[in-house]
Amino acid sequence: MLLLMITVLLSVACSNAVVIVSDPSDYVDLSLDTIDNSLLTDWNITATLYQIIAVNGPYYFSEANRKIEHRTFAATDNDTSVVVVTDNSIMNISHSLILKHGYASNIYQSSFYGVNAAVNVANGSFATFNNINITTHNGSANLYAYGSGTYAIVEDSDLYSSGPISHGLYAGGNGTVTGRNIRHYSGGYRSSAFSGDTPAGYVYIYSSVAHTAGIGSAIFYALGEIHAENVVGHAEQAPALFMDGVQTAELQKVDLTAGLLAGLLLFSSSEREAGAYINLTGSKLTVLPETAPGLWFGNIIATAELANVEIETASGILVVANYSQITQDFNYYAGYPDNNDLLPAEVDIYVSESYLDGDLVAYNGSSISWTLSQYSSWTGSVKFGYGDASFGVYLDKTSKWILTHDAFLTNFTNDDTGLSNIISNGHSIYYDTTSTTNTWLKNQTIQLNGGGKVTPST
Repeated sequence: MLLLMITVLLSVACSNAVVIVSDPSDYVDLSLDTIDNSLLTDWNITATLYQIIAVNGPYYFSEANRKIEHRTFAATDNDTSVVVVTDNSIMNISHSLILKHGYASNIYQSSFYGVNAAVNVANGSFATFNNINITTHNGSANLYAYGSGTYAIVEDSDLYSSGPISHGLYAGGNGTVTGRNIRHYSGGYRSSAFSGDTPAGYVYIYSSVAHTAGIGSAIFYALGEIHAENVVGHAEQAPALFMDGVQTAELQKVDLTAGLLAGLLLFSSSEREAGAYINLTGSKLTVLPETAPGLWFGNIIATAELANVEIETASGILVVANYSQITQDFNYYAGYPDNNDLLPAEVDIYVSESYLDGDLVAYNGSSISWTLSQYSSWTGSVKFGYGDASFGVYLDKTSKWILTHDAFLTNFTNDDTGLSNIISNGHSIYYDTTSTTNTWLKNQTIQLNGGGKVTPST
């Protein structure tokens, strides 16, 4: 059960109301799946990047147009789906139960081609599912869509899974999956709610609830594109968003809670690439671990846009940029001893209409560019985690910076040249005189409100 805190404006005063949001874990006996959810999967094996196991199942549809209602579909064999829709079929299943038991023998075949998923939609097919319950055990995805021109739409439905690598709605090979009014729960290891995989998957989620309990089980796993609106999600032991490489995630009006590593986590597991993009608009992000930041970037060049957002962290850290990546077991950030081919993260973050509290932290040559606009307010400063790093802070005239400790900036720009929009609390900003961005300061020392100053660092 998820608790969503909503601020309600009353005629006299403001107060917080608690809205209870239900997911399948509220009515399923989770104790029956304890052993299933304790299973792990070894990813440190040779990847099979072509299909060697055929997708098959007892309910195999390759027809022009078919509509089925009020049925129960089930299968128990390993490496077997229950419902397969293929060969440019058009399919609609409604008011039905789809039940899957059975294991995947090859994790890469399961991940890249949907082998062992309860529902597999492929090869240019178009399938819709309304008012269905898909329940899987032993490590089976609920629904997988594969291939260019493949579309799967799931509406008003419940998804439940146990066991490892049992994602909810899952797309790969340039397939597209759309979910509306979905209630999801997964209890297993690396079993994200809404996921894409390589080659790119395109995922669209609206007005849905997601709850994951397993290690590495994010609400959104982006390899391709994720678009979401009006989603409530709680990842007990994972980031709310996990993005590997140059992907796109656009999240609007979401309320997400993360329980491991970071709130939103962007990195590259191979060579550093440029072009990763995240947009968070009209949303709330809560990060529970005491050391986890709101946003974490490693071995990636990325852009983030934060518009009208609230970020709450127990750590007091908004952003981390580092020379590192995530281990396959999701148990720590891997650095130079694990992989000496990594490069520093380079991040541009644009904040608008937001009130944010926390520090920016950069390690090992990484850089963070932080832009505040449209009446934003930031309480915090910058910190060097280890080694050299670069910070740039940019404010428009409508935005405010409340310093919590001294800041050493490579680049500093303020549209309010009088610096009246900075409250120093006795702290100072030190700027690099060799940076052409800072020439407007003319190597001067300027007093700030609150007793601090802006002054050259050399």
